[in-house]
Amino acid sequence: METTTLHKLLARQINKHLTEECLQHERFQQFVKAVNDSYLNFDRDKELFEHSSFLNEKEYATINLKLKEEISQRRQSEEKLIEAIKSMEIPGDDEMPVFGPENLVALVDFLQKQIENRKQIEIELRTAKEIAENATLAKSDFLSMMSHEIRTPLNGIVGMTYLMSQEEVPPALAENLKTLQFSIEHLHALINDILDFSKIEAGKVELEETSFDFKHLVSNIKRAHQFKAEENGTRIKLMVDDDIPDSLLGDSLRIGQVLSNLVSNAIKFTKKGTITIELSLLHKDDEVASIYVSVQDTGIGIAPEKQEAIFEMFTQANSATTRQFGGTGLGLVITKRLLEMHGSKIEVESEEGRGAKFFFTLDLRISSGVKQSYVLTDTINDQTLKGVRILLVEDYPVNVKVALKFLSRWGVVVDVAENGQIGLEKFLAGSYDLILMDLQMPVMDGYTSTQQIRETDTKIPVIALTASATYSNRDRAINAGINDYVTKPFNPNDLFHKIAKYCHRLN
Repeated sequence: METTTLHKLLARQINKHLTEECLQHERFQQFVKAVNDSYLNFDRDKELFEHSSFLNEKEYATINLKLKEEISQRRQSEEKLIEAIKSMEIPGDDEMPVFGPENLVALVDFLQKQIENRKQIEIELRTAKEIAENATLAKSDFLSMMSHEIRTPLNGIVGMTYLMSQEEVPPALAENLKTLQFSIEHLHALINDILDFSKIEAGKVELEETSFDFKHLVSNIKRAHQFKAEENGTRIKLMVDDDIPDSLLGDSLRIGQVLSNLVSNAIKFTKKGTITIELSLLHKDDEVASIYVSVQDTGIGIAPEKQEAIFEMFTQANSATTRQFGGTGLGLVITKRLLEMHGSKIEVESEEGRGAKFFFTLDLRISSGVKQSYVLTDTINDQTLKGVRILLVEDYPVNVKVALKFLSRWGVVVDVAENGQIGLEKFLAGSYDLILMDLQMPVMDGYTSTQQIRETDTKIPVIALTASATYSNRDRAINAGINDYVTKPFNPNDLFHKIAKYCHRLN
Protein backbone atom coordinates (compact mmCIF):
# COMPACT_ATOMS: atom_id res chain seq x y z
CA MET A 1 0.00 0.00 0.00
CA GLU A 2 1.42 3.39 -1.05
CA THR A 3 1.53 5.81 1.92
CA THR A 4 2.50 8.79 -0.23
CA THR A 5 -1.12 9.34 -1.19
CA LEU A 6 -2.30 9.40 2.44
CA HIS A 7 -2.70 12.36 4.76
CA LYS A 8 0.79 13.36 5.88
CA LEU A 9 0.07 12.84 9.62
CA LEU A 10 -1.48 9.45 9.03
CA ALA A 11 1.38 8.46 6.69
CA ARG A 12 3.93 9.45 9.37
CA GLN A 13 2.16 7.39 12.06
CA ILE A 14 1.83 4.37 9.75
CA ASN A 15 5.50 4.49 8.74
CA LYS A 16 6.50 4.81 12.39
CA HIS A 17 4.31 2.11 13.96
CA LEU A 18 3.38 -0.40 11.24
CA THR A 19 5.29 -2.92 9.16
CA GLU A 20 5.04 -3.35 5.38
CA GLU A 21 3.46 -6.79 5.88
CA CYS A 22 0.65 -5.32 7.93
CA LEU A 23 -0.11 -2.86 5.16
CA GLN A 24 -0.69 -5.69 2.66
CA HIS A 25 -3.86 -6.91 4.47
CA GLU A 26 -6.91 -6.00 2.33
CA ARG A 27 -9.33 -5.30 5.18
CA PHE A 28 -6.75 -3.18 6.96
CA GLN A 29 -6.27 -1.18 3.78
CA GLN A 30 -10.02 -0.50 3.77
CA PHE A 31 -9.78 0.64 7.39
CA VAL A 32 -6.82 2.90 6.60
CA LYS A 33 -8.81 4.41 3.71
CA ALA A 34 -11.71 5.21 6.08
CA VAL A 35 -9.32 6.79 8.63
CA ASN A 36 -7.59 8.76 5.87
CA ASP A 37 -10.95 10.12 4.74
CA SER A 38 -11.59 11.20 8.34
CA TYR A 39 -8.24 13.03 8.48
CA LEU A 40 -8.97 14.80 5.21
CA ASN A 41 -12.48 15.71 6.32
CA PHE A 42 -11.10 17.02 9.59
CA ASP A 43 -8.55 19.20 7.78
CA ARG A 44 -11.18 20.54 5.46
CA ASP A 45 -13.57 21.30 8.33
CA LYS A 46 -10.74 22.93 10.28
CA GLU A 47 -9.79 25.08 7.30
CA LEU A 48 -13.39 26.11 6.80
CA PHE A 49 -13.72 26.96 10.49
CA GLU A 50 -10.59 29.11 10.51
CA HIS A 51 -11.67 30.86 7.38
CA SER A 52 -15.17 31.50 8.72
CA SER A 53 -13.80 33.56 11.60
CA PHE A 54 -12.75 36.17 9.10
CA LEU A 55 -16.12 36.40 7.45
CA ASN A 56 -19.01 38.53 8.47
CA GLU A 57 -22.13 37.05 9.98
CA LYS A 58 -24.05 36.81 6.68
CA GLU A 59 -21.23 34.99 4.92
CA TYR A 60 -20.86 32.64 7.86
CA ALA A 61 -24.58 31.83 7.79
CA THR A 62 -24.41 31.02 4.05
CA ILE A 63 -21.42 28.72 4.42
CA ASN A 64 -22.95 27.07 7.47
CA LEU A 65 -26.11 26.31 5.46
CA LYS A 66 -24.07 24.72 2.70
CA LEU A 67 -22.23 22.59 5.24
CA LYS A 68 -25.49 21.40 6.72
CA GLU A 69 -26.83 20.51 3.26
CA GLU A 70 -23.66 18.55 2.48
CA ILE A 71 -23.80 16.70 5.79
CA SER A 72 -27.49 15.96 5.20
CA GLN A 73 -26.78 14.61 1.71
CA ARG A 74 -23.96 12.45 3.05
CA ARG A 75 -26.24 11.09 5.76
CA GLN A 76 -28.97 10.36 3.23
CA SER A 77 -26.49 8.55 1.00
CA GLU A 78 -25.35 6.41 3.92
CA GLU A 79 -28.96 5.67 4.89
CA LYS A 80 -29.85 4.67 1.32
CA LEU A 81 -26.81 2.44 1.12
CA ILE A 82 -27.69 0.76 4.41
CA GLU A 83 -31.33 0.40 3.30
CA ALA A 84 -30.22 -1.20 0.03
CA ILE A 85 -28.00 -3.65 1.90
CA LYS A 86 -30.86 -4.61 4.21
CA SER A 87 -33.09 -5.30 1.20
CA MET A 88 -30.57 -7.81 -0.20
CA GLU A 89 -31.20 -11.53 0.09
CA ILE A 90 -28.72 -12.58 2.76
CA PRO A 91 -27.63 -16.24 2.96
CA GLY A 92 -28.94 -18.03 6.03
CA ASP A 93 -25.52 -18.44 7.61
CA ASP A 94 -24.75 -14.69 7.43
CA GLU A 95 -25.73 -12.34 10.22
CA MET A 96 -26.78 -8.82 9.30
CA PRO A 97 -24.54 -6.40 11.28
CA VAL A 98 -25.82 -3.19 12.85
CA PHE A 99 -24.78 -0.46 10.44
CA GLY A 100 -23.94 3.11 11.34
CA PRO A 101 -21.32 5.81 10.78
CA GLU A 102 -19.20 4.35 13.57
CA ASN A 103 -18.61 0.97 11.91
CA LEU A 104 -17.89 1.76 8.27
CA VAL A 105 -15.21 -0.94 8.16
CA ALA A 106 -17.86 -3.57 9.01
CA LEU A 107 -20.03 -2.14 6.26
CA VAL A 108 -17.23 -2.48 3.69
CA ASP A 109 -16.42 -5.99 4.91
CA PHE A 110 -20.05 -7.06 4.68
CA LEU A 111 -20.43 -5.59 1.20
CA GLN A 112 -17.33 -7.43 -0.01
CA LYS A 113 -18.72 -10.72 1.27
CA GLN A 114 -22.08 -10.16 -0.45
CA ILE A 115 -20.34 -9.32 -3.74
CA GLU A 116 -18.48 -12.63 -3.53
CA ASN A 117 -21.77 -14.43 -2.81
CA ARG A 118 -23.38 -12.79 -5.85
CA LYS A 119 -20.48 -13.80 -8.06
CA GLN A 120 -20.84 -17.42 -6.95
CA ILE A 121 -24.60 -17.36 -7.59
CA GLU A 122 -23.95 -15.87 -11.03
CA ILE A 123 -21.51 -18.68 -11.84
CA GLU A 124 -24.05 -21.29 -10.72
CA LEU A 125 -26.82 -19.65 -12.79
CA ARG A 126 -24.60 -19.52 -15.86
CA THR A 127 -23.78 -23.21 -15.45
CA ALA A 128 -27.47 -24.08 -15.00
CA LYS A 129 -28.31 -22.04 -18.13
CA GLU A 130 -25.71 -23.92 -20.17
CA ILE A 131 -27.06 -27.26 -18.92
CA ALA A 132 -30.64 -26.21 -19.81
CA GLU A 133 -29.56 -25.02 -23.28
CA ASN A 134 -27.73 -28.29 -23.91
CA ALA A 135 -30.80 -30.22 -22.77
CA THR A 136 -33.01 -28.18 -25.11
CA LEU A 137 -30.62 -28.82 -28.00
CA ALA A 138 -30.57 -32.54 -27.20
CA LYS A 139 -34.38 -32.53 -27.12
CA SER A 140 -34.53 -30.77 -30.47
CA ASP A 141 -32.05 -33.23 -32.00
CA PHE A 142 -34.01 -36.15 -30.55
CA LEU A 143 -37.30 -34.86 -31.98
CA SER A 144 -35.68 -34.30 -35.35
CA MET A 145 -34.22 -37.78 -35.38
CA MET A 146 -37.46 -39.43 -34.17
CA SER A 147 -39.49 -37.44 -36.69
CA HIS A 148 -37.28 -38.68 -39.51
CA GLU A 149 -37.08 -42.27 -38.28
CA ILE A 150 -40.87 -42.57 -37.82
CA ARG A 151 -41.99 -40.64 -40.90
CA THR A 152 -39.64 -42.43 -43.31
CA PRO A 153 -41.28 -45.89 -43.02
CA LEU A 154 -44.69 -44.26 -42.47
CA ASN A 155 -44.37 -42.60 -45.89
CA GLY A 156 -44.06 -46.04 -47.50
CA ILE A 157 -47.09 -47.34 -45.61
CA VAL A 158 -49.20 -44.28 -46.47
CA GLY A 159 -48.16 -44.29 -50.13
CA MET A 160 -48.74 -47.99 -50.70
CA THR A 161 -52.08 -47.91 -48.88
CA TYR A 162 -53.22 -44.97 -50.99
CA LEU A 163 -52.16 -46.70 -54.22
CA MET A 164 -53.88 -49.95 -53.26
CA SER A 165 -57.07 -48.11 -52.33
CA GLN A 166 -57.14 -46.62 -55.86
CA GLU A 167 -57.10 -50.06 -57.45
CA GLU A 168 -59.87 -52.59 -57.97
CA VAL A 169 -59.69 -54.93 -54.95
CA PRO A 170 -62.03 -57.52 -53.40
CA PRO A 171 -64.50 -56.19 -50.77
CA ALA A 172 -62.70 -57.97 -47.90
CA LEU A 173 -59.38 -56.37 -48.87
CA ALA A 174 -61.06 -52.98 -49.30
CA GLU A 175 -62.35 -53.24 -45.72
CA ASN A 176 -58.88 -54.12 -44.46
CA LEU A 177 -57.42 -51.15 -46.34
CA LYS A 178 -60.02 -48.91 -44.75
CA THR A 179 -58.98 -50.12 -41.28
CA LEU A 180 -55.31 -49.65 -42.19
CA GLN A 181 -56.02 -46.12 -43.45
CA PHE A 182 -57.69 -45.22 -40.14
CA SER A 183 -54.67 -46.48 -38.15
CA ILE A 184 -52.28 -44.54 -40.39
CA GLU A 185 -54.24 -41.31 -39.98
CA HIS A 186 -54.32 -41.79 -36.21
CA LEU A 187 -50.55 -42.38 -36.04
CA HIS A 188 -49.88 -39.40 -38.31
CA ALA A 189 -52.04 -37.15 -36.12
CA LEU A 190 -50.14 -38.24 -32.98
CA ILE A 191 -46.77 -37.43 -34.57
CA ASN A 192 -47.99 -34.03 -35.80
CA ASP A 193 -49.37 -33.12 -32.36
CA ILE A 194 -46.07 -33.88 -30.63
CA LEU A 195 -44.01 -31.94 -33.20
CA ASP A 196 -46.40 -28.97 -33.21
CA PHE A 197 -46.27 -28.80 -29.42
CA SER A 198 -42.47 -28.92 -29.40
CA LYS A 199 -42.37 -26.05 -31.95
CA ILE A 200 -44.71 -23.91 -29.85
CA GLU A 201 -42.79 -24.65 -26.63
CA ALA A 202 -39.53 -23.70 -28.35
CA GLY A 203 -41.06 -20.45 -29.60
CA LYS A 204 -40.45 -21.47 -33.22
CA VAL A 205 -43.99 -20.71 -34.42
CA GLU A 206 -44.41 -17.29 -35.99
CA LEU A 207 -47.82 -16.14 -37.21
CA GLU A 208 -48.10 -15.06 -40.82
CA GLU A 209 -50.53 -12.47 -42.13
CA THR A 210 -52.02 -13.21 -45.54
CA SER A 211 -55.36 -12.47 -47.15
CA PHE A 212 -57.92 -15.30 -46.84
CA ASP A 213 -61.65 -16.07 -46.90
CA PHE A 214 -62.65 -17.21 -43.39
CA LYS A 215 -66.06 -18.48 -44.55
CA HIS A 216 -64.48 -20.53 -47.30
CA LEU A 217 -61.84 -21.88 -44.89
CA VAL A 218 -64.50 -23.11 -42.45
CA SER A 219 -66.48 -24.69 -45.28
CA ASN A 220 -63.39 -26.62 -46.40
CA ILE A 221 -62.71 -27.79 -42.84
CA LYS A 222 -66.25 -29.13 -42.65
CA ARG A 223 -65.77 -30.98 -45.94
CA ALA A 224 -62.43 -32.42 -44.81
CA HIS A 225 -64.00 -33.90 -41.65
CA GLN A 226 -67.36 -34.91 -43.13
CA PHE A 227 -66.39 -38.50 -43.97
CA LYS A 228 -64.96 -39.18 -40.51
CA ALA A 229 -68.10 -37.76 -38.87
CA GLU A 230 -70.36 -39.92 -41.03
CA GLU A 231 -68.45 -43.01 -39.90
CA ASN A 232 -69.61 -42.14 -36.36
CA GLY A 233 -73.15 -41.50 -37.53
CA THR A 234 -72.64 -37.82 -36.77
CA ARG A 235 -73.77 -34.83 -38.81
CA ILE A 236 -71.76 -31.59 -39.13
CA LYS A 237 -73.79 -28.39 -39.44
CA LEU A 238 -72.36 -25.05 -40.52
CA MET A 239 -73.82 -21.69 -39.43
CA VAL A 240 -72.01 -18.78 -41.12
CA ASP A 241 -72.85 -15.10 -40.85
CA ASP A 242 -72.97 -13.58 -44.35
CA ASP A 243 -71.91 -10.21 -42.94
CA ILE A 244 -68.39 -11.50 -42.28
CA PRO A 245 -66.02 -9.77 -44.75
CA ASP A 246 -64.92 -11.96 -47.66
CA SER A 247 -61.26 -11.09 -47.26
CA LEU A 248 -59.44 -10.94 -43.91
CA LEU A 249 -55.78 -10.79 -42.88
CA GLY A 250 -54.37 -13.53 -40.65
CA ASP A 251 -52.55 -16.85 -40.43
CA SER A 252 -55.10 -19.06 -42.18
CA LEU A 253 -52.94 -22.17 -41.62
CA ARG A 254 -52.92 -21.77 -37.82
CA ILE A 255 -56.55 -20.62 -37.63
CA GLY A 256 -57.47 -23.65 -39.71
CA GLN A 257 -55.43 -25.83 -37.36
CA VAL A 258 -57.36 -24.50 -34.35
CA LEU A 259 -60.72 -25.22 -36.01
CA SER A 260 -59.59 -28.64 -37.25
CA ASN A 261 -58.44 -29.58 -33.73
CA LEU A 262 -61.82 -28.58 -32.26
CA VAL A 263 -63.86 -30.32 -34.98
CA SER A 264 -61.69 -33.46 -34.83
CA ASN A 265 -62.09 -33.51 -31.04
CA ALA A 266 -65.86 -33.14 -31.35
CA ILE A 267 -66.04 -36.02 -33.85
CA LYS A 268 -63.92 -38.23 -31.58
CA PHE A 269 -66.28 -37.81 -28.62
CA THR A 270 -69.62 -37.70 -30.48
CA LYS A 271 -71.41 -40.85 -31.67
CA LYS A 272 -74.65 -40.53 -33.67
CA GLY A 273 -75.03 -36.86 -32.83
CA THR A 274 -74.58 -33.38 -34.23
CA ILE A 275 -71.62 -31.03 -34.44
CA THR A 276 -72.36 -27.37 -35.12
CA ILE A 277 -69.69 -24.95 -36.34
CA GLU A 278 -70.76 -21.33 -35.92
CA LEU A 279 -69.11 -18.26 -37.38
CA SER A 280 -70.70 -14.89 -36.62
CA LEU A 281 -69.72 -11.23 -36.84
CA LEU A 282 -69.77 -9.48 -33.45
CA HIS A 283 -68.83 -6.04 -34.76
CA LYS A 284 -66.55 -4.38 -37.30
CA ASP A 285 -65.23 -1.00 -38.36
CA ASP A 286 -63.28 0.10 -41.42
CA GLU A 287 -60.17 -1.81 -40.35
CA VAL A 288 -60.98 -4.70 -37.98
CA ALA A 289 -63.67 -7.39 -37.78
CA SER A 290 -64.38 -9.17 -34.49
CA ILE A 291 -65.54 -12.72 -35.23
CA TYR A 292 -67.10 -15.22 -32.84
CA VAL A 293 -66.26 -18.87 -33.51
CA SER A 294 -67.73 -21.90 -31.77
CA VAL A 295 -67.74 -25.68 -32.19
CA GLN A 296 -70.58 -27.40 -30.32
CA ASP A 297 -71.24 -31.14 -30.10
CA THR A 298 -73.76 -33.50 -28.50
CA GLY A 299 -71.08 -35.92 -27.28
CA ILE A 300 -69.97 -37.24 -23.92
CA GLY A 301 -69.33 -33.80 -22.41
CA ILE A 302 -66.89 -32.74 -19.71
CA ALA A 303 -67.54 -32.48 -15.96
CA PRO A 304 -67.12 -28.85 -14.67
CA GLU A 305 -64.29 -29.80 -12.30
CA LYS A 306 -62.31 -31.31 -15.22
CA GLN A 307 -62.68 -28.43 -17.67
CA GLU A 308 -59.46 -26.64 -16.69
CA ALA A 309 -57.40 -29.83 -16.78
CA ILE A 310 -58.15 -30.55 -20.46
CA PHE A 311 -56.01 -27.54 -21.46
CA GLU A 312 -52.96 -28.93 -19.65
CA MET A 313 -50.37 -30.89 -21.61
CA PHE A 314 -50.79 -34.68 -21.85
CA THR A 315 -54.04 -34.47 -19.86
CA GLN A 316 -57.57 -35.60 -20.72
CA ALA A 317 -60.74 -35.28 -18.69
CA ASN A 318 -60.77 -38.94 -17.71
CA SER A 319 -57.86 -41.35 -17.38
CA ALA A 320 -59.84 -43.88 -19.44
CA THR A 321 -60.32 -41.41 -22.30
CA THR A 322 -56.93 -42.10 -23.86
CA ARG A 323 -57.56 -45.84 -23.84
CA GLN A 324 -61.09 -45.51 -25.26
CA PHE A 325 -60.71 -42.64 -27.73
CA GLY A 326 -56.95 -42.30 -28.24
CA GLY A 327 -54.98 -39.09 -28.62
CA THR A 328 -51.97 -37.46 -26.98
CA GLY A 329 -53.85 -34.96 -24.85
CA LEU A 330 -52.05 -32.18 -26.76
CA GLY A 331 -54.74 -31.04 -29.23
CA LEU A 332 -56.43 -28.58 -26.89
CA VAL A 333 -53.11 -27.41 -25.45
CA ILE A 334 -51.92 -26.53 -28.97
CA THR A 335 -55.29 -24.86 -29.69
CA LYS A 336 -55.02 -22.78 -26.51
CA ARG A 337 -51.43 -21.69 -27.24
CA LEU A 338 -52.20 -20.76 -30.87
CA LEU A 339 -55.20 -18.66 -29.81
CA GLU A 340 -53.09 -16.92 -27.14
CA MET A 341 -50.63 -16.03 -29.90
CA HIS A 342 -53.62 -14.41 -31.69
CA GLY A 343 -54.52 -12.48 -28.52
CA SER A 344 -57.58 -14.67 -27.94
CA LYS A 345 -58.71 -17.20 -25.35
CA ILE A 346 -60.42 -20.57 -25.72
CA GLU A 347 -63.46 -21.08 -23.49
CA VAL A 348 -65.65 -24.10 -22.84
CA GLU A 349 -69.22 -24.74 -21.69
CA SER A 350 -70.11 -28.35 -20.95
CA GLU A 351 -71.80 -30.86 -18.68
CA GLU A 352 -70.97 -34.52 -18.46
CA GLY A 353 -73.19 -36.49 -20.81
CA ARG A 354 -74.65 -33.34 -22.46
CA GLY A 355 -72.05 -32.35 -25.02
CA ALA A 356 -69.51 -29.53 -25.09
CA LYS A 357 -69.15 -26.11 -26.66
CA PHE A 358 -65.74 -24.57 -27.33
CA PHE A 359 -65.70 -20.94 -28.40
CA PHE A 360 -63.42 -17.93 -28.87
CA THR A 361 -63.27 -14.51 -30.54
CA LEU A 362 -60.75 -13.38 -33.15
CA ASP A 363 -60.03 -9.78 -34.08
CA LEU A 364 -58.79 -9.81 -37.67
CA ARG A 365 -57.88 -6.92 -39.92
CA ILE A 366 -60.01 -6.51 -43.02
CA SER A 367 -58.05 -7.00 -46.24
CA SER A 368 -58.44 -4.86 -49.32
CA GLY A 369 -56.37 -7.27 -51.41
CA VAL A 370 -57.24 -10.41 -53.34
CA LYS A 371 -58.13 -13.31 -51.12
CA GLN A 372 -56.40 -16.66 -51.38
CA SER A 373 -58.23 -19.56 -52.91
CA TYR A 374 -58.88 -22.57 -50.69
CA VAL A 375 -60.33 -25.09 -53.10
CA LEU A 376 -59.90 -28.65 -51.86
CA THR A 377 -59.53 -31.11 -54.69
CA ASP A 378 -58.63 -34.75 -55.09
CA THR A 379 -58.61 -34.65 -58.89
CA ILE A 380 -55.32 -34.79 -60.78
CA ASN A 381 -54.93 -34.22 -64.49
CA ASP A 382 -52.61 -36.97 -65.70
CA GLN A 383 -51.48 -34.86 -68.65
CA THR A 384 -50.30 -31.88 -66.61
CA LEU A 385 -46.86 -33.27 -65.73
CA LYS A 386 -46.37 -35.50 -68.77
CA GLY A 387 -42.77 -35.32 -70.00
CA VAL A 388 -41.38 -33.48 -66.96
CA ARG A 389 -37.85 -34.74 -66.16
CA ILE A 390 -37.20 -35.16 -62.42
CA LEU A 391 -34.13 -36.27 -60.48
CA LEU A 392 -35.27 -38.13 -57.33
CA VAL A 393 -32.53 -38.18 -54.67
CA GLU A 394 -33.66 -40.72 -52.03
CA ASP A 395 -31.86 -43.48 -50.12
CA TYR A 396 -34.81 -45.42 -48.66
CA PRO A 397 -35.86 -48.13 -51.19
CA VAL A 398 -39.53 -48.29 -50.16
CA ASN A 399 -39.92 -44.52 -50.52
CA VAL A 400 -38.21 -44.65 -53.92
CA LYS A 401 -40.74 -47.27 -54.99
CA VAL A 402 -43.69 -45.22 -53.70
CA ALA A 403 -42.49 -42.01 -55.34
CA LEU A 404 -41.86 -43.78 -58.64
CA LYS A 405 -45.39 -45.19 -58.70
CA PHE A 406 -46.94 -41.75 -58.25
CA LEU A 407 -44.57 -39.96 -60.64
CA SER A 408 -44.97 -42.65 -63.32
CA ARG A 409 -48.77 -42.34 -63.11
CA TRP A 410 -48.41 -38.62 -63.82
CA GLY A 411 -46.22 -39.23 -66.88
CA VAL A 412 -43.04 -37.92 -65.23
CA VAL A 413 -39.64 -39.13 -66.47
CA VAL A 414 -37.66 -40.04 -63.34
CA ASP A 415 -33.97 -40.63 -62.67
CA VAL A 416 -33.03 -41.96 -59.21
CA ALA A 417 -29.94 -41.21 -57.10
CA GLU A 418 -29.28 -43.17 -53.90
CA ASN A 419 -27.57 -40.33 -52.01
CA GLY A 420 -26.58 -36.67 -52.32
CA GLN A 421 -23.20 -37.42 -53.91
CA ILE A 422 -24.72 -39.51 -56.71
CA GLY A 423 -27.48 -36.91 -57.05
CA LEU A 424 -24.86 -34.17 -57.57
CA GLU A 425 -22.99 -36.27 -60.18
CA LYS A 426 -26.19 -37.09 -62.09
CA PHE A 427 -27.29 -33.45 -62.03
CA LEU A 428 -23.96 -32.30 -63.46
CA ALA A 429 -24.12 -34.97 -66.19
CA GLY A 430 -27.82 -34.74 -67.06
CA SER A 431 -30.66 -32.34 -67.79
CA TYR A 432 -33.64 -32.06 -65.43
CA ASP A 433 -36.64 -29.80 -64.89
CA LEU A 434 -36.76 -30.31 -61.10
CA ILE A 435 -35.03 -32.13 -58.24
CA LEU A 436 -36.81 -33.95 -55.40
CA MET A 437 -34.24 -34.04 -52.59
CA ASP A 438 -34.26 -36.07 -49.39
CA LEU A 439 -32.30 -34.35 -46.61
CA GLN A 440 -30.87 -37.11 -44.41
CA MET A 441 -28.84 -39.56 -46.51
CA PRO A 442 -25.52 -41.41 -46.25
CA VAL A 443 -22.31 -40.29 -48.03
CA MET A 444 -23.68 -36.78 -48.69
CA ASP A 445 -26.85 -35.28 -47.20
CA GLY A 446 -29.41 -33.22 -49.09
CA TYR A 447 -28.26 -29.89 -47.62
CA THR A 448 -24.68 -30.29 -48.89
CA SER A 449 -25.79 -31.67 -52.23
CA THR A 450 -28.14 -28.72 -52.80
CA GLN A 451 -25.46 -26.20 -51.81
CA GLN A 452 -23.06 -27.67 -54.37
CA ILE A 453 -25.80 -27.78 -57.03
CA ARG A 454 -26.47 -24.09 -56.38
CA GLU A 455 -22.81 -23.29 -57.11
CA THR A 456 -23.49 -24.43 -60.69
CA ASP A 457 -27.22 -23.70 -61.15
CA THR A 458 -29.24 -21.20 -59.12
CA LYS A 459 -32.47 -21.60 -61.11
CA ILE A 460 -33.39 -25.31 -61.14
CA PRO A 461 -36.22 -25.91 -58.61
CA VAL A 462 -35.24 -28.14 -55.68
CA ILE A 463 -38.06 -29.48 -53.50
CA ALA A 464 -37.18 -31.20 -50.22
CA LEU A 465 -39.14 -34.45 -50.03
CA THR A 466 -38.20 -35.37 -46.48
CA ALA A 467 -39.28 -36.84 -43.17
CA SER A 468 -37.39 -34.11 -41.27
CA ALA A 469 -40.25 -31.87 -40.16
CA THR A 470 -38.75 -29.60 -37.51
CA TYR A 471 -38.45 -25.84 -38.01
CA SER A 472 -34.66 -25.91 -37.64
CA ASN A 473 -34.37 -28.39 -40.52
CA ARG A 474 -36.79 -26.34 -42.62
CA ASP A 475 -34.75 -23.17 -42.05
CA ARG A 476 -31.52 -25.01 -42.81
CA ALA A 477 -33.00 -26.37 -46.04
CA ILE A 478 -34.06 -22.90 -47.21
CA ASN A 479 -30.61 -21.51 -46.37
CA ALA A 480 -29.05 -24.32 -48.42
CA GLY A 481 -30.99 -23.15 -51.49
CA ILE A 482 -34.03 -25.45 -51.43
CA ASN A 483 -37.14 -23.80 -52.91
CA ASP A 484 -39.92 -25.68 -51.14
CA TYR A 485 -40.72 -28.42 -48.67
CA VAL A 486 -42.95 -31.53 -48.82
CA THR A 487 -43.06 -33.52 -45.59
CA LYS A 488 -43.33 -37.30 -45.55
CA PRO A 489 -45.77 -38.94 -45.45
CA PHE A 490 -46.74 -36.67 -48.33
CA ASN A 491 -50.13 -35.87 -49.76
CA PRO A 492 -50.02 -36.86 -53.46
CA ASN A 493 -52.03 -33.76 -54.44
CA ASP A 494 -49.61 -31.52 -52.55
CA LEU A 495 -46.60 -33.04 -54.30
CA PHE A 496 -48.34 -32.90 -57.69
CA HIS A 497 -49.27 -29.23 -57.42
CA LYS A 498 -45.81 -28.19 -56.17
CA ILE A 499 -44.13 -29.96 -59.08
CA ALA A 500 -46.62 -28.36 -61.48
CA LYS A 501 -46.06 -24.94 -59.90
CA TYR A 502 -42.26 -24.98 -60.16
CA CYS A 503 -42.29 -26.54 -63.63
CA HIS A 504 -44.82 -23.90 -64.80
CA ARG A 505 -47.43 -26.50 -65.75
CA LEU A 506 -50.39 -24.79 -64.03
CA ASN A 507 -52.85 -22.75 -66.09
